Amino acid sequence: MQQQAILWPSLSRISVAIAAFNVSLFFLNGAVKTGGYFYPLISLSLIAIVTILTLLPLGQHARLWFYLLMLTLCGVAGWLLGASIIYWLHSVS
Repeated sequence: MQQQAILWPSLSRISVAIAAFNVSLFFLNGAVKTGGYFYPLISLSLIAIVTILTLLPLGQHARLWFYLLMLTLCGVAGWLLGASIIYWLHSVS
């Protein structure tokens, strides 16, 4: 139980940080609308899925595989954010 008290809040902080970076980097400056970036949209969709599955009382929160699945989805969302940043930097210069 103590492990869950450490792992789930960390996952929540990671997903909020990825969502904040996505919105501030790509949506507020109009890069998604004008640049045609789809990775930030997919990344935010994955973060939304992680948040919804974390909040729903599915009874799987004590399972390690469920946490690792959520962590993997956050990792993929972070990778898509990194790929979006790299593409954005290469296309601007």
